Amino acid sequence: MKQLFTHLGLASLGLYAVVSPLNTLAQSRNASLSGTVKSDKDELVVSASVVAIHMPTGIRRTSTTDAFGNFSIPDMLPGGPFTLQILQSGFRTQVLTNVFLTAEKPTQLEFTLVPEVVAVGTRRSDRTLLESAVPVDVIDMRELALTAPQTDLTQALHYAVPSFNSTRQTSADGADHIDPISLRGLAPDQALVLINGKRYHTTGLINLLGSRGVGSVNYDLNAFGSNALDRVEILRDGAAAQYGSDAIAGVINLNLKSDNHGGNALLSTGVTSQGDGFTSLLSLNRGVQLGKKGFLNVTAEADYRGATTRGTAQRDIRSWPVFSYDAQEEADQLAASGKSYNDFRQVNGDAKIHNLRGSYNLSVPLSATSDKNRFYSFGGYNWRRGQAVAPWVLPASADVDIVESIYPYGYQPHINTHVQDGSAVAGFTFGLGQWSLDVSHVLGANRMRYDLSNSLNSSLGAASPRSFEAGGFQFVQNVSNVTMNRLFPKVLAGTNVAFGGEFRADHYEIVAGEEASWKDYGRGKVGASAGSQGFIGFDPTSAVTGNRTNVGAFLDVEADVTKRWTVGTALRYENYSDFGSAFIYKGSTRLQLAKKIALRAAYNTGFRAPALQQVLYRQLTLLPTSNGNVYSGIFNNQSDVARAAGIGRLRPEKSRNVSAGLVLMPSPKFTFTADAYQIDIDDRIILSGIFGNDTTGTRAAFNEALVRANADNAQFFTNAVDTRTRGLDLVATYRNSLGRGTLHVSLAANFNQTSIRALKVPAAFQPLQTDNIPGNDYIDQRQLSLIETGNPHTKIILNTGYEIGKFNVLLRNLYFGSVHTYDFNFDPLDEGSVYMSFRPKTSTDLMLTFKPTKAVMLTAGVNNLLNVYPDDVYTATYKNGRPPVGFKSFDQFNTYFENKYGRPSNLPYDFDILPYQSQQMSFNGRFFYLKAAYNIGL
Repeated sequence: MKQLFTHLGLASLGLYAVVSPLNTLAQSRNASLSGTVKSDKDELVVSASVVAIHMPTGIRRTSTTDAFGNFSIPDMLPGGPFTLQILQSGFRTQVLTNVFLTAEKPTQLEFTLVPEVVAVGTRRSDRTLLESAVPVDVIDMRELALTAPQTDLTQALHYAVPSFNSTRQTSADGADHIDPISLRGLAPDQALVLINGKRYHTTGLINLLGSRGVGSVNYDLNAFGSNALDRVEILRDGAAAQYGSDAIAGVINLNLKSDNHGGNALLSTGVTSQGDGFTSLLSLNRGVQLGKKGFLNVTAEADYRGATTRGTAQRDIRSWPVFSYDAQEEADQLAASGKSYNDFRQVNGDAKIHNLRGSYNLSVPLSATSDKNRFYSFGGYNWRRGQAVAPWVLPASADVDIVESIYPYGYQPHINTHVQDGSAVAGFTFGLGQWSLDVSHVLGANRMRYDLSNSLNSSLGAASPRSFEAGGFQFVQNVSNVTMNRLFPKVLAGTNVAFGGEFRADHYEIVAGEEASWKDYGRGKVGASAGSQGFIGFDPTSAVTGNRTNVGAFLDVEADVTKRWTVGTALRYENYSDFGSAFIYKGSTRLQLAKKIALRAAYNTGFRAPALQQVLYRQLTLLPTSNGNVYSGIFNNQSDVARAAGIGRLRPEKSRNVSAGLVLMPSPKFTFTADAYQIDIDDRIILSGIFGNDTTGTRAAFNEALVRANADNAQFFTNAVDTRTRGLDLVATYRNSLGRGTLHVSLAANFNQTSIRALKVPAAFQPLQTDNIPGNDYIDQRQLSLIETGNPHTKIILNTGYEIGKFNVLLRNLYFGSVHTYDFNFDPLDEGSVYMSFRPKTSTDLMLTFKPTKAVMLTAGVNNLLNVYPDDVYTATYKNGRPPVGFKSFDQFNTYFENKYGRPSNLPYDFDILPYQSQQMSFNGRFFYLKAAYNIGL
């Protein structure tokens, strides 16, 4: 029997199959295949698709299991090898390779399918994807990592999940190096990220400078390589009561590979059609068996991403001239210098990134006789070196910051980072009778340091160095938790009870940079800026250390009242050392109306305490304007400036989330789900507008505090808005035989709208918000527009694939809806800024996969096949947008602007050197790529 298993290729795959010859059909000269498909509960699986592919010829035969789980495929070619695929909704697809058939000796197989269980949204270990009472996306990373154009996890999910958005930022300081994420149009820190079901730490970085998720704390999903993951589960429903504070928009659970054998080597490379943005990736994964039932799975990889630049080198003197705002003087001085605009081209796309990553997943039984008691551990480490570029410092706008003996014609500072992100989890699971006990501890840390090159401290004059260590920050989180879990199969139709507790300790620290990165030495030209140009270092007054602890307890009960009706509830209590306590809850239900249709709904309350980073962060930032750099300070709510301004302490955000959905399964070949939701968030934390010296005399104490802090402007974190987000998620999948191959089509869409329900403005700033002058408000226009219309209202993904023989072709179309935002208001202008409308865009990907042998897979593809670009900011403003509020036309506004400020309007800001903003999609254009994977141990 062992030799027969080896002959059929089953032993190495670890699949359960029983093979026996049947002599009753010995008269046939052809081969035949038949068998039975069951579940792991020994239940017959009806209407499962069984596909047999003759690998030498590509001939494909199919069958469907009947009411008894049986299938039969007669008149097959003898020999082989054949590849068998068994597909059924709610179960993981099973693939059997290297199967040989013998003429006149029919072969019978018995398959056991494993349910496609989900680990988020439920604590039952047997709940399948379609049985879930809340919507969950399950992304197969084993396939996506080997075939998709993207190598970063954030970008791979951006192009695979409609409700998930993550666009790379440019000229946004730290956000150039860590991609901000958004789930259901909400902020990065309003989702919760888990690794193997355990809480993952956030970064020390706060998104600033008007980037996506401005004022919020991010997760660095790219710290884990896609090839290290088995799958990603995205719970599209509030789950704070189940998993803890932050899970307002939902939960993203990264499941690491747990294979105890085999592995792969993945090589990927690509380049844009303009010859930049070169990428390369080498990833190695290996599974090792530990004892009879243990495993260790490790992944190591290195990848590189080159910088990109878009737009022409031509400058517009209204925005960023080199020498003068006068056209003739500009031309004369350019000629005299022997330079052209090509010498001052702004790097404005993706930052240059180097990554080294490693991760592991381990589990071993504590005894040879029982698998219930186990030790497990997993984690990862990521080292990243990034290089982004700040806007040029030029004589026309910042002559005082030009040191002729060092950079006579100006310079383009480089903002570089060293990012280190690490996590480690260790725990035990014990079987205590019918109960299971899980005890674990999680340690996570994120460290980010800035250094500047091609820069200077102009206040030092000719004595200035060209590179600086600018300091940075780090965040450390420790989480200990205990969970008891038990399924009572005879209570109602099955009831699962889980309860437990959690202790969390957070530590945040800002580290000052070297003295020359922040100090004003007064040795340069009059008015020369202090600190390193491009990114001023953290000064000693910004250096801060803070700690917080949190204790939580939860109860989670999920009951099948009948075999068709499921009801779940979760209760959670949390107490923070600095913000008091909260009690939140969730209720969910699922009703199977008929065999092919089900309804589901949920209601939950949420609670998100201000991140320690938001509570403590303080920094002076150099904001580049057409009139030179200005110092804008972000002051925490414990600072003198905040107290003088009347800014109160930050309060937790509170949410209410209601959802209702429909699940249709008209046939095993087609499934459809629709889920509507509404998320109300009170006291939402954002970054305020930028405030300078108050000339009205109503905020005299604030003016004095600004002077003491050596700042021109100030911003604060504040509980300023109540929002409402409404949306609809649609997911449809279809798979069927077509000709000699298999057609698979999926359509997924997210429709999303966020609105401001209320503004909350401190008394001292209420005149600003109600004075009908839109540009200098307590909550500025850009912040509000990023919340309401900064994410695409519509995102639709259509995948059309066809598999035949050794080939698989996939055409992917992505529709990104329109985005509308106000521009930056760096100065800040009382008139506000221009309104930009970015029209809908559709991007098309084409991928061709070839499997010459069972161990080798080659993929060639094109991302953005039709070379579609988002609207540039000038088009989004002057063709699609509108002038600041109160002006009927751009001509009227431009005339007014020049009369008031003595120069032509430079709005939208930086439209010549930064022609694109990171809105719906990448602005790198067409991207060609190749991937090669070698599978070990097949």
